[in-house]
Amino acid sequence: MLGKNAKLFFLCSLCALVVAIVLATWGLPKIIDRQVHKNIQIENSSTMFEKWRVLPIPLSFKVYLFNVTNPEEVNAGGKPAVQETGPYVYKEYREKRILGYGANDTIKYMLKKTFHFDQEASGDLRETDELTVINYSYMAAVITIQSLMPAALPLVNRALAQFFVNLTDPFSRVQVKDLLFDGIFLNCAGDESALSLVCGKIKVDKPVAMRPSEDGKGFYFSMFSHLNRTESGPYEMVRGTEDVRDLGHIVSYDGMSDMRVWRDPYCGQINGSDGSIFPPIDESNVPQKLYTFEPEICRSMYVSLVGKRDIFNVSSYYYEIDESALASKSANPNNKCFCRRNWSANHDGCLLMGVLNIEPCKGAPAIVSLPHFYLASEELLEYVNGISPSREKHNSYVYIETKTGAVLKGVQRLQFNIELRQIEGVPQLEGVRTGLFPFLWIEEGAELSDDLISEVKLAQSMIGYAGALRWVILCCAVLLCAASGVCVYRSGAWPKHNSISFVMRNTFDVNKS
Repeated sequence: MLGKNAKLFFLCSLCALVVAIVLATWGLPKIIDRQVHKNIQIENSSTMFEKWRVLPIPLSFKVYLFNVTNPEEVNAGGKPAVQETGPYVYKEYREKRILGYGANDTIKYMLKKTFHFDQEASGDLRETDELTVINYSYMAAVITIQSLMPAALPLVNRALAQFFVNLTDPFSRVQVKDLLFDGIFLNCAGDESALSLVCGKIKVDKPVAMRPSEDGKGFYFSMFSHLNRTESGPYEMVRGTEDVRDLGHIVSYDGMSDMRVWRDPYCGQINGSDGSIFPPIDESNVPQKLYTFEPEICRSMYVSLVGKRDIFNVSSYYYEIDESALASKSANPNNKCFCRRNWSANHDGCLLMGVLNIEPCKGAPAIVSLPHFYLASEELLEYVNGISPSREKHNSYVYIETKTGAVLKGVQRLQFNIELRQIEGVPQLEGVRTGLFPFLWIEEGAELSDDLISEVKLAQSMIGYAGALRWVILCCAVLLCAASGVCVYRSGAWPKHNSISFVMRNTFDVNKS
Protein backbone atom coordinates (compact mmCIF):
# COMPACT_ATOMS: atom_id res chain seq x y z
CA MET A 1 0.00 0.00 0.00
CA LEU A 2 2.89 2.33 0.91
CA GLY A 3 4.60 1.64 -2.39
CA LYS A 4 1.43 2.34 -4.32
CA ASN A 5 0.99 5.69 -2.53
CA ALA A 6 4.64 6.55 -3.10
CA LYS A 7 4.29 5.93 -6.83
CA LEU A 8 1.15 8.11 -6.93
CA PHE A 9 2.97 10.81 -4.97
CA PHE A 10 5.87 10.71 -7.44
CA LEU A 11 3.61 10.90 -10.50
CA CYS A 12 1.70 13.86 -9.01
CA SER A 13 4.93 15.72 -8.17
CA LEU A 14 6.23 15.02 -11.67
CA CYS A 15 3.08 16.58 -13.14
CA ALA A 16 3.48 19.52 -10.77
CA LEU A 17 7.06 20.01 -12.01
CA VAL A 18 5.91 20.08 -15.63
CA VAL A 19 3.22 22.62 -14.76
CA ALA A 20 5.74 24.72 -12.79
CA ILE A 21 8.16 24.74 -15.74
CA VAL A 22 5.40 25.89 -18.07
CA LEU A 23 4.30 28.60 -15.61
CA ALA A 24 7.84 29.83 -14.97
CA THR A 25 8.90 30.02 -18.60
CA TRP A 26 5.65 31.05 -20.26
CA GLY A 27 2.46 31.09 -18.21
CA LEU A 28 3.11 33.57 -15.38
CA PRO A 29 4.96 36.11 -17.58
CA LYS A 30 1.97 36.04 -19.95
CA ILE A 31 -0.49 36.46 -17.07
CA ILE A 32 1.52 39.36 -15.61
CA ASP A 33 1.86 41.10 -18.97
CA ARG A 34 -1.83 40.62 -19.70
CA GLN A 35 -2.81 42.17 -16.37
CA VAL A 36 -0.44 45.13 -16.87
CA HIS A 37 -1.75 45.69 -20.39
CA LYS A 38 -5.33 45.51 -19.16
CA ASN A 39 -4.61 48.28 -16.63
CA ILE A 40 -2.87 50.66 -19.04
CA GLN A 41 -4.98 50.35 -22.19
CA ILE A 42 -7.45 53.10 -23.08
CA GLU A 43 -10.59 51.36 -21.91
CA ASN A 44 -13.28 52.55 -19.50
CA SER A 45 -12.53 49.72 -17.07
CA SER A 46 -8.74 50.23 -17.02
CA THR A 47 -6.83 51.86 -14.19
CA MET A 48 -5.19 54.29 -16.60
CA PHE A 49 -8.27 55.52 -18.44
CA GLU A 50 -9.42 58.34 -16.16
CA LYS A 51 -5.84 59.53 -15.58
CA TRP A 52 -5.45 59.66 -19.37
CA ARG A 53 -8.75 61.46 -19.90
CA VAL A 54 -8.20 64.10 -17.22
CA LEU A 55 -4.59 64.74 -16.31
CA PRO A 56 -4.43 64.18 -12.52
CA ILE A 57 -1.77 66.86 -12.01
CA PRO A 58 -1.24 70.10 -13.96
CA LEU A 59 1.73 70.46 -16.25
CA SER A 60 4.18 73.26 -15.64
CA PHE A 61 4.14 75.73 -18.54
CA LYS A 62 7.06 78.16 -18.34
CA VAL A 63 7.66 81.11 -20.66
CA TYR A 64 11.01 82.87 -21.07
CA LEU A 65 11.01 86.16 -23.00
CA PHE A 66 13.96 87.85 -24.70
CA ASN A 67 13.94 91.45 -23.50
CA VAL A 68 15.77 93.75 -25.95
CA THR A 69 18.16 95.97 -23.99
CA ASN A 70 19.46 98.18 -26.83
CA PRO A 71 16.59 98.91 -29.28
CA GLU A 72 18.02 102.30 -30.31
CA GLU A 73 21.36 100.73 -31.25
CA VAL A 74 19.60 97.98 -33.22
CA ASN A 75 17.61 100.61 -35.14
CA ALA A 76 20.91 102.28 -36.02
CA GLY A 77 22.45 99.02 -37.32
CA GLY A 78 24.04 97.80 -34.10
CA LYS A 79 24.27 94.23 -32.89
CA PRO A 80 21.13 93.24 -30.94
CA ALA A 81 21.47 92.47 -27.24
CA VAL A 82 18.83 90.53 -25.33
CA GLN A 83 18.31 89.51 -21.74
CA GLU A 84 16.32 86.40 -20.94
CA THR A 85 13.47 87.21 -18.55
CA GLY A 86 11.55 84.42 -16.89
CA PRO A 87 10.21 82.00 -16.22
CA TYR A 88 6.65 83.22 -16.10
CA VAL A 89 5.02 80.04 -14.83
CA TYR A 90 1.52 78.81 -15.62
CA LYS A 91 -0.32 75.71 -14.49
CA GLU A 92 -1.53 73.81 -17.54
CA TYR A 93 -4.58 71.62 -17.11
CA ARG A 94 -5.52 69.06 -19.76
CA GLU A 95 -8.81 67.31 -20.34
CA LYS A 96 -9.97 65.15 -23.23
CA ARG A 97 -13.53 65.11 -24.54
CA ILE A 98 -14.35 61.70 -25.99
CA LEU A 99 -16.09 61.85 -29.37
CA GLY A 100 -16.43 58.13 -29.97
CA TYR A 101 -14.67 54.94 -31.00
CA GLY A 102 -13.51 54.03 -34.49
CA ALA A 103 -12.26 51.13 -36.52
CA ASN A 104 -8.88 49.49 -35.92
CA ASP A 105 -9.10 49.84 -32.13
CA THR A 106 -9.09 53.66 -32.08
CA ILE A 107 -10.63 56.35 -29.91
CA LYS A 108 -11.45 59.87 -31.12
CA TYR A 109 -11.22 62.88 -28.82
CA MET A 110 -10.72 66.64 -28.51
CA LEU A 111 -8.05 68.08 -26.24
CA LYS A 112 -8.71 71.14 -24.08
CA LYS A 113 -5.85 73.00 -22.40
CA THR A 114 -6.40 75.61 -19.70
CA PHE A 115 -3.68 77.89 -18.33
CA HIS A 116 -3.59 79.71 -14.99
CA PHE A 117 -0.79 82.01 -13.91
CA ASP A 118 1.19 80.62 -10.95
CA GLN A 119 2.43 83.63 -9.03
CA GLU A 120 4.17 81.56 -6.36
CA ALA A 121 6.22 79.59 -8.89
CA SER A 122 7.00 82.81 -10.83
CA GLY A 123 8.59 84.43 -7.79
CA ASP A 124 9.21 88.16 -8.16
CA LEU A 125 8.02 88.21 -11.76
CA ARG A 126 4.58 89.66 -12.50
CA GLU A 127 2.30 89.42 -15.50
CA THR A 128 2.23 93.23 -15.48
CA ASP A 129 5.99 93.45 -16.13
CA GLU A 130 6.73 95.62 -19.17
CA LEU A 131 9.32 94.34 -21.62
CA THR A 132 10.71 95.33 -25.01
CA VAL A 133 10.55 92.44 -27.45
CA ILE A 134 10.71 91.97 -31.19
CA ASN A 135 7.32 92.87 -32.72
CA TYR A 136 6.54 89.32 -33.78
CA SER A 137 3.26 89.95 -35.61
CA TYR A 138 4.53 93.08 -37.39
CA MET A 139 7.62 91.33 -38.76
CA ALA A 140 5.50 88.36 -39.83
CA ALA A 141 3.14 90.68 -41.73
CA VAL A 142 5.95 92.62 -43.42
CA ILE A 143 7.84 89.51 -44.52
CA THR A 144 4.66 87.92 -45.87
CA ILE A 145 3.71 91.05 -47.85
CA GLN A 146 7.23 91.41 -49.24
CA SER A 147 7.12 87.80 -50.43
CA LEU A 148 3.69 88.11 -52.05
CA MET A 149 3.47 91.76 -53.21
CA PRO A 150 6.84 93.52 -52.84
CA ALA A 151 5.71 96.55 -54.86
CA ALA A 152 2.78 97.13 -52.50
CA LEU A 153 4.90 96.98 -49.33
CA PRO A 154 5.36 100.78 -48.82
CA LEU A 155 1.60 101.35 -49.16
CA VAL A 156 0.70 98.45 -46.85
CA ASN A 157 3.35 99.49 -44.35
CA ARG A 158 1.68 102.88 -43.95
CA ALA A 159 -1.51 101.00 -43.10
CA LEU A 160 0.42 98.81 -40.66
CA ALA A 161 1.64 101.98 -38.91
CA GLN A 162 -1.99 102.60 -37.94
CA PHE A 163 -2.80 98.93 -37.41
CA PHE A 164 0.03 98.52 -34.89
CA VAL A 165 -0.48 101.37 -32.44
CA ASN A 166 2.65 103.50 -31.82
CA LEU A 167 4.70 101.67 -34.44
CA THR A 168 8.04 103.49 -34.58
CA ASP A 169 10.46 100.56 -34.91
CA PRO A 170 10.37 96.75 -35.10
CA PHE A 171 9.97 96.40 -31.33
CA SER A 172 6.99 96.20 -29.04
CA ARG A 173 6.86 97.66 -25.52
CA VAL A 174 4.27 95.49 -23.87
CA GLN A 175 3.07 93.89 -20.66
CA VAL A 176 3.69 90.17 -20.39
CA LYS A 177 0.02 89.30 -19.83
CA ASP A 178 -1.02 91.13 -22.99
CA LEU A 179 1.63 89.46 -25.11
CA LEU A 180 0.93 85.93 -23.86
CA PHE A 181 -2.81 85.68 -23.15
CA ASP A 182 -4.80 88.91 -22.83
CA GLY A 183 -3.87 90.33 -26.22
CA ILE A 184 -2.30 93.44 -27.78
CA PHE A 185 -4.85 95.68 -29.46
CA LEU A 186 -4.49 96.09 -33.22
CA ASN A 187 -6.46 98.99 -34.68
CA CYS A 188 -8.67 98.74 -37.78
CA ALA A 189 -10.10 102.28 -37.53
CA GLY A 190 -7.91 104.49 -39.69
CA ASP A 191 -7.80 106.57 -42.84
CA GLU A 192 -5.23 104.52 -44.76
CA SER A 193 -6.86 102.83 -47.75
CA ALA A 194 -4.83 99.64 -47.35
CA LEU A 195 -5.91 99.27 -43.72
CA SER A 196 -9.30 97.84 -44.70
CA LEU A 197 -7.51 95.30 -46.90
CA VAL A 198 -5.29 94.22 -44.00
CA CYS A 199 -8.22 93.86 -41.60
CA GLY A 200 -10.38 92.18 -44.24
CA LYS A 201 -7.67 89.62 -44.87
CA ILE A 202 -7.51 88.82 -41.15
CA LYS A 203 -11.29 88.45 -40.96
CA VAL A 204 -11.23 85.94 -43.81
CA ASP A 205 -8.20 83.93 -42.67
CA LYS A 206 -9.10 83.96 -38.94
CA PRO A 207 -5.57 83.28 -37.65
CA VAL A 208 -5.67 81.59 -34.26
CA ALA A 209 -3.43 84.24 -32.66
CA MET A 210 -5.98 86.99 -33.50
CA ARG A 211 -9.37 87.48 -31.89
CA PRO A 212 -11.84 90.24 -32.85
CA SER A 213 -12.36 93.08 -30.39
CA GLU A 214 -15.82 93.37 -28.86
CA ASP A 215 -16.48 96.72 -30.56
CA GLY A 216 -15.47 95.35 -33.96
CA LYS A 217 -12.84 98.05 -34.47
CA GLY A 218 -9.80 95.82 -34.39
CA PHE A 219 -8.21 92.64 -33.14
CA TYR A 220 -6.20 91.39 -30.20
CA PHE A 221 -2.98 89.51 -30.88
CA SER A 222 -1.57 87.08 -28.31
CA MET A 223 0.68 84.06 -28.46
CA PHE A 224 -1.32 81.57 -26.43
CA SER A 225 -4.85 82.81 -25.73
CA HIS A 226 -6.26 80.54 -28.45
CA LEU A 227 -5.15 77.55 -26.36
CA ASN A 228 -7.41 78.75 -23.54
CA ARG A 229 -10.31 79.51 -25.87
CA THR A 230 -10.47 76.48 -28.12
CA GLU A 231 -10.01 72.71 -28.21
CA SER A 232 -7.49 71.05 -30.51
CA GLY A 233 -8.27 68.01 -32.59
CA PRO A 234 -9.96 65.78 -33.22
CA TYR A 235 -7.23 63.25 -32.49
CA GLU A 236 -7.66 59.60 -33.37
CA MET A 237 -5.53 57.35 -31.17
CA VAL A 238 -4.95 53.59 -30.89
CA ARG A 239 -6.39 52.25 -27.62
CA GLY A 240 -4.03 49.30 -27.26
CA THR A 241 -6.74 46.75 -26.45
CA GLU A 242 -5.77 44.54 -29.40
CA ASP A 243 -2.02 45.17 -29.51
CA VAL A 244 -0.49 47.09 -26.61
CA ARG A 245 2.59 47.87 -28.70
CA ASP A 246 0.45 50.38 -30.62
CA LEU A 247 -0.98 52.02 -27.49
CA GLY A 248 -1.17 55.81 -27.79
CA HIS A 249 -0.24 56.00 -31.47
CA ILE A 250 -1.93 58.92 -33.23
CA VAL A 251 -3.32 57.76 -36.57
CA SER A 252 -4.99 61.01 -37.61
CA TYR A 253 -5.39 64.64 -36.58
CA ASP A 254 -8.23 66.89 -37.66
CA GLY A 255 -9.35 64.20 -40.09
CA MET A 256 -5.93 63.88 -41.76
CA SER A 257 -3.61 60.89 -41.59
CA ASP A 258 -0.62 63.06 -42.56
CA MET A 259 0.33 66.74 -42.51
CA ARG A 260 -0.07 67.68 -46.15
CA VAL A 261 1.37 71.16 -45.60
CA TRP A 262 4.84 69.67 -46.08
CA ARG A 263 3.92 68.07 -49.44
CA ASP A 264 6.02 65.02 -48.69
CA PRO A 265 5.13 61.67 -47.09
CA TYR A 266 8.20 61.61 -44.85
CA CYS A 267 7.90 65.10 -43.37
CA GLY A 268 4.13 64.90 -43.22
CA GLN A 269 3.81 61.57 -41.43
CA ILE A 270 2.11 61.52 -38.04
CA ASN A 271 4.21 59.43 -35.67
CA GLY A 272 3.97 58.60 -32.01
CA SER A 273 1.60 59.71 -29.27
CA ASP A 274 0.30 63.04 -27.98
CA GLY A 275 2.88 62.84 -25.19
CA SER A 276 0.43 61.70 -22.52
CA ILE A 277 0.81 57.94 -22.92
CA PHE A 278 3.34 55.47 -24.32
CA PRO A 279 3.29 51.68 -24.69
CA PRO A 280 5.33 49.56 -22.24
CA ILE A 281 8.90 48.98 -23.33
CA ASP A 282 9.89 45.51 -24.50
CA GLU A 283 13.24 44.86 -22.83
CA SER A 284 14.29 42.63 -25.72
CA ASN A 285 13.54 45.35 -28.30
CA VAL A 286 13.95 48.79 -26.74
CA PRO A 287 12.94 51.53 -29.23
CA GLN A 288 15.79 53.81 -30.25
CA LYS A 289 13.42 56.78 -30.73
CA LEU A 290 10.18 57.93 -29.13
CA TYR A 291 7.89 60.14 -31.22
CA THR A 292 5.30 62.70 -30.19
CA PHE A 293 3.03 64.54 -32.58
CA GLU A 294 3.02 68.36 -32.16
CA PRO A 295 0.06 70.02 -33.90
CA GLU A 296 1.43 73.50 -33.07
CA ILE A 297 4.26 72.89 -35.54
CA CYS A 298 2.43 70.36 -37.79
CA ARG A 299 4.97 67.59 -37.40
CA SER A 300 6.20 64.78 -35.19
CA MET A 301 9.30 65.28 -33.09
CA TYR A 302 11.40 62.59 -31.47
CA VAL A 303 13.80 61.97 -28.64
CA SER A 304 16.56 59.37 -28.88
CA LEU A 305 17.50 56.66 -26.43
CA VAL A 306 20.40 57.50 -24.10
CA GLY A 307 20.19 54.53 -21.74
CA LYS A 308 18.61 52.93 -18.71
CA ARG A 309 18.49 55.10 -15.59
CA ASP A 310 16.83 55.16 -12.20
CA ILE A 311 14.75 58.17 -11.17
CA PHE A 312 12.74 58.40 -7.93
CA ASN A 313 14.22 54.93 -7.23
CA VAL A 314 12.26 53.60 -10.20
CA SER A 315 13.85 51.86 -13.18
CA SER A 316 13.30 53.76 -16.44
CA TYR A 317 14.65 54.48 -19.92
CA TYR A 318 15.98 57.97 -20.54
CA TYR A 319 15.51 59.68 -23.92
CA GLU A 320 16.56 63.15 -25.04
CA ILE A 321 16.47 65.21 -28.21
CA ASP A 322 19.52 65.16 -30.45
CA GLU A 323 20.70 67.31 -33.33
CA SER A 324 19.20 65.09 -36.04
CA ALA A 325 15.63 66.16 -35.19
CA LEU A 326 16.13 69.74 -36.45
CA ALA A 327 19.22 69.07 -38.54
CA SER A 328 19.93 70.68 -41.88
CA LYS A 329 19.58 68.49 -44.96
CA SER A 330 23.35 68.09 -45.20
CA ALA A 331 23.39 66.47 -41.73
CA ASN A 332 20.07 64.63 -42.13
CA PRO A 333 18.99 64.24 -45.78
CA ASN A 334 15.51 63.14 -44.66
CA ASN A 335 14.84 66.69 -43.49
CA LYS A 336 15.08 68.06 -47.04
CA CYS A 337 11.30 68.07 -47.36
CA PHE A 338 11.09 70.71 -44.61
CA CYS A 339 12.81 73.16 -46.99
CA ARG A 340 11.20 75.65 -49.38
CA ARG A 341 12.95 77.11 -52.40
CA ASN A 342 11.96 80.72 -51.68
CA TRP A 343 12.94 80.73 -48.01
CA SER A 344 16.67 81.18 -48.22
CA ALA A 345 18.79 82.12 -51.21
CA ASN A 346 21.96 81.40 -49.21
CA HIS A 347 21.12 77.88 -48.15
CA ASP A 348 19.48 76.24 -51.16
CA GLY A 349 16.02 76.85 -49.75
CA CYS A 350 16.93 75.11 -46.48
CA LEU A 351 17.53 76.93 -43.26
CA LEU A 352 20.57 76.55 -41.05
CA MET A 353 21.22 73.69 -38.67
CA GLY A 354 18.80 73.56 -35.76
CA VAL A 355 15.84 75.60 -37.03
CA LEU A 356 12.50 74.88 -38.70
CA ASN A 357 10.30 77.29 -40.66
CA ILE A 358 6.67 76.60 -39.71
CA GLU A 359 5.13 79.00 -42.24
CA PRO A 360 3.26 76.14 -43.99
CA CYS A 361 1.76 75.21 -40.64
CA LYS A 362 0.87 78.66 -39.25
CA GLY A 363 0.59 80.77 -42.38
CA ALA A 364 3.22 83.13 -40.99
CA PRO A 365 7.02 83.04 -41.32
CA ALA A 366 7.73 81.91 -37.77
CA ILE A 367 10.88 79.88 -37.18
CA VAL A 368 11.28 77.46 -34.29
CA SER A 369 14.42 76.09 -32.68
CA LEU A 370 15.56 74.71 -29.38
CA PRO A 371 16.06 77.38 -26.69
CA HIS A 372 19.08 79.66 -27.15
CA PHE A 373 19.69 77.92 -30.49
CA TYR A 374 20.90 74.79 -28.71
CA LEU A 375 22.23 72.24 -31.25
CA ALA A 376 21.95 74.92 -33.97
CA SER A 377 24.48 76.60 -36.25
CA GLU A 378 27.09 78.87 -34.67
CA GLU A 379 26.09 81.47 -37.24
CA LEU A 380 22.87 82.08 -35.32
CA LEU A 381 24.75 82.81 -32.11
CA GLU A 382 26.88 85.46 -33.77
CA TYR A 383 23.93 87.68 -34.66
CA VAL A 384 22.79 88.56 -31.14
CA ASN A 385 24.37 89.02 -27.71
CA GLY A 386 22.81 87.37 -24.67
CA ILE A 387 22.36 83.87 -26.11
CA SER A 388 24.06 80.99 -24.32
CA PRO A 389 22.93 77.45 -25.21
CA SER A 390 23.21 74.75 -22.55
CA ARG A 391 22.39 71.05 -22.73
CA GLU A 392 21.19 71.00 -19.13
CA LYS A 393 18.89 74.02 -19.48
CA HIS A 394 17.70 73.75 -23.08
CA ASN A 395 17.34 70.14 -24.20
CA SER A 396 14.11 68.11 -24.19
CA TYR A 397 13.93 64.74 -22.47
CA VAL A 398 11.68 62.08 -20.96
CA TYR A 399 12.00 59.23 -18.47
CA ILE A 400 9.77 56.24 -19.37
CA GLU A 401 8.99 53.58 -16.75
CA THR A 402 9.95 50.21 -18.20
CA LYS A 403 6.94 48.02 -17.35
CA THR A 404 3.95 50.33 -17.91
CA GLY A 405 5.31 53.04 -20.23
CA ALA A 406 4.35 55.74 -17.71
CA VAL A 407 6.08 59.12 -18.07
CA LEU A 408 7.95 59.62 -14.79
CA LYS A 409 9.37 62.99 -15.78
CA GLY A 410 9.51 64.87 -19.05
CA VAL A 411 10.32 68.31 -20.39
CA GLN A 412 9.66 69.69 -23.87
CA ARG A 413 11.29 72.98 -24.85
CA LEU A 414 10.84 75.07 -27.97
CA GLN A 415 11.85 78.58 -29.01
CA PHE A 416 10.00 80.92 -31.37
CA ASN A 417 12.01 83.26 -33.58
CA ILE A 418 11.29 85.75 -36.36
CA GLU A 419 13.57 87.25 -38.98
CA LEU A 420 14.46 90.89 -38.46
CA ARG A 421 14.95 92.03 -42.05
CA GLN A 422 16.46 95.21 -43.41
CA ILE A 423 14.07 96.58 -46.05
CA GLU A 424 14.61 99.74 -48.05
CA GLY A 425 11.59 102.03 -48.17
CA VAL A 426 10.23 100.83 -44.82
CA PRO A 427 11.20 103.47 -42.22
CA GLN A 428 11.01 101.08 -39.29
CA LEU A 429 13.43 98.62 -40.91
CA GLU A 430 15.83 100.63 -43.07
CA GLY A 431 18.63 100.75 -40.51
CA VAL A 432 18.52 97.31 -38.90
CA ARG A 433 20.79 94.34 -39.55
CA THR A 434 19.15 91.26 -41.05
CA GLY A 435 19.21 88.15 -38.89
CA LEU A 436 17.15 85.61 -36.96
CA PHE A 437 15.82 87.31 -33.84
CA PRO A 438 14.87 85.29 -30.73
CA PHE A 439 11.41 86.11 -29.36
CA LEU A 440 10.53 83.67 -26.54
CA TRP A 441 10.86 80.06 -25.54
CA ILE A 442 8.57 77.73 -23.64
CA GLU A 443 9.09 74.75 -21.38
CA GLU A 444 6.26 72.28 -20.94
CA GLY A 445 7.06 69.81 -18.20
CA ALA A 446 5.55 67.08 -16.07
CA GLU A 447 6.77 65.23 -13.01
CA LEU A 448 4.71 62.64 -11.19
CA SER A 449 3.45 63.57 -7.74
CA ASP A 450 4.60 61.59 -4.70
CA ASP A 451 1.29 59.70 -4.65
CA LEU A 452 1.59 58.67 -8.29
CA ILE A 453 5.25 57.75 -7.85
CA SER A 454 4.20 55.51 -4.94
CA GLU A 455 1.65 53.86 -7.24
CA VAL A 456 4.33 53.21 -9.87
CA LYS A 457 6.72 51.82 -7.26
CA LEU A 458 4.00 49.55 -5.90
CA ALA A 459 3.19 48.35 -9.42
CA GLN A 460 6.87 47.62 -10.11
CA SER A 461 7.17 45.80 -6.78
CA MET A 462 4.10 43.68 -7.45
CA ILE A 463 5.40 42.81 -10.91
CA GLY A 464 8.76 41.94 -9.36
CA TYR A 465 7.16 39.78 -6.68
CA ALA A 466 5.03 38.03 -9.29
CA GLY A 467 8.13 37.42 -11.39
CA ALA A 468 9.99 35.97 -8.40
CA LEU A 469 7.01 33.81 -7.50
CA ARG A 470 7.36 31.74 -10.67
CA TRP A 471 10.90 30.69 -9.69
CA VAL A 472 9.78 29.93 -6.13
CA ILE A 473 7.04 27.70 -7.52
CA LEU A 474 9.55 25.98 -9.83
CA CYS A 475 12.03 25.38 -6.97
CA CYS A 476 9.26 23.96 -4.78
CA ALA A 477 8.18 21.64 -7.60
CA VAL A 478 11.76 20.41 -8.09
CA LEU A 479 12.18 19.74 -4.36
CA LEU A 480 8.81 18.01 -4.21
CA CYS A 481 9.72 15.82 -7.18
CA ALA A 482 13.06 14.91 -5.61
CA ALA A 483 11.41 14.08 -2.27
CA SER A 484 8.81 11.88 -3.93
CA GLY A 485 11.55 10.05 -5.84
CA VAL A 486 13.35 9.26 -2.57
CA CYS A 487 10.09 7.97 -1.08
CA VAL A 488 9.57 5.68 -4.05
CA TYR A 489 13.11 4.37 -3.80
CA ARG A 490 12.85 3.64 -0.11
CA SER A 491 9.41 2.02 -0.34
CA GLY A 492 10.60 -0.55 -2.87
CA ALA A 493 7.68 0.26 -5.12
CA TRP A 494 9.88 -0.48 -8.10
CA PRO A 495 12.26 -3.58 -7.92
CA LYS A 496 15.95 -2.94 -7.42
CA HIS A 497 17.96 -5.31 -9.73
CA ASN A 498 21.51 -6.41 -8.84
CA SER A 499 23.23 -7.08 -12.14
CA ILE A 500 25.45 -9.97 -10.89
CA SER A 501 22.67 -11.95 -9.18
CA PHE A 502 20.46 -11.41 -12.16
CA VAL A 503 23.05 -12.92 -14.53
CA MET A 504 23.83 -15.83 -12.22
CA ARG A 505 20.16 -16.65 -11.74
CA ASN A 506 19.62 -16.78 -15.50
CA THR A 507 22.70 -19.03 -16.01
CA PHE A 508 21.59 -21.46 -13.30
CA ASP A 509 18.16 -21.72 -14.83
CA VAL A 510 19.64 -22.58 -18.23
CA ASN A 511 21.97 -25.31 -16.90
CA LYS A 512 19.16 -26.80 -14.88
CA SER A 513 17.08 -27.20 -17.93
